[in-house]
Amino acid sequence: MIVYWVLMTNFLYNVVSFAYENIHAPGNETSASTEVLCPLNTSHAPDNGNVSGMFHMATPDDNDTFHHVWERVKTVPFFLVILVFPLLNFKSPTFFTKFNALGTMSVVYLVVFVSVKASQWGIHLDFSHTGKDVDVTEASVYFPILTGILALAFFIHNAAVSICRNQKHPENNGRDLTIAYICVMVTYVIVGAVFYASFPKDKDCIEDNLLNNFSNTDTLAFVARVFLLFQMWTVFPLLFYIFRLQFMHTLFGSTYPSLVHVIVLNLVLVGVCVIFARFLPHIGTIIRFSGAFCGLAYIFTLPCLVHLVRLKQAGRLTWPTGVVHGFIILLGLANFVGQFFFLNKT
Repeated sequence: MIVYWVLMTNFLYNVVSFAYENIHAPGNETSASTEVLCPLNTSHAPDNGNVSGMFHMATPDDNDTFHHVWERVKTVPFFLVILVFPLLNFKSPTFFTKFNALGTMSVVYLVVFVSVKASQWGIHLDFSHTGKDVDVTEASVYFPILTGILALAFFIHNAAVSICRNQKHPENNGRDLTIAYICVMVTYVIVGAVFYASFPKDKDCIEDNLLNNFSNTDTLAFVARVFLLFQMWTVFPLLFYIFRLQFMHTLFGSTYPSLVHVIVLNLVLVGVCVIFARFLPHIGTIIRFSGAFCGLAYIFTLPCLVHLVRLKQAGRLTWPTGVVHGFIILLGLANFVGQFFFLNKT
């Protein structure tokens, strides 16, 4: 949820800023461009609230009211509350799933967008380090960043249980989930692997939000931001519903105890999202830390402990079993601790 809020803030800021610049400075800063950016080269530049990897704005003067009011980190996270909060208080999960289905078009466009860019760039991979193309390192000391993200990817699968719980025909859950996972895999391969293989600059330049690598004047990238903003605006209420379902059912035995309960919970959650968007707007850091922590608890530790307790109650617990499962827990702990060694990587 925090990552979605940070991304929606970023997309909303850039979409509105792009429209403003087109209206007030047509043919100037917004002339068409397909430039590929490497924010890594300008990472030393201070962030004044208006600068992001994908939309570099001129420093506003004292009379520029728009750029003082519309700042990516300082004000836009609060404006986003007005657009999103009313959608979070609905009771029916059917509304969320149907509303979320509208976001599918953004996924299709993103796949087309990456495919078009890849066809323009070609493949840029050099595993032999000859210097003829973009060098690719087969192994890196930064691998704990990937394992932290993978832990979250595995942990988030529990959301499927909450979504499928309200299926009209639960006997089709296996079929539907299989189709869903295949579609997700194909999307990830195209957007992730194809973009990485075709990216024409140093692979370290690739941002945690790949649209940061495109100029704000790139028309295709601008449309992609609009589509993704719309998709996240439709998915975000569903994420809140899943959390609300689990939280309220655990504490009150009901998924919707009252509107007041729901509003208070939503205010707290939105407040947390706004704080992160204001003070830590780095989705890579948020994903890997939350993934490593949740993975430590729900993937590595709790399943092993529950299994060991059941073996002990049955009188079948042996020391080799305890050592193996203890090692698994240590792997989860090492994954979480490893995130702190790369605090400068976002």
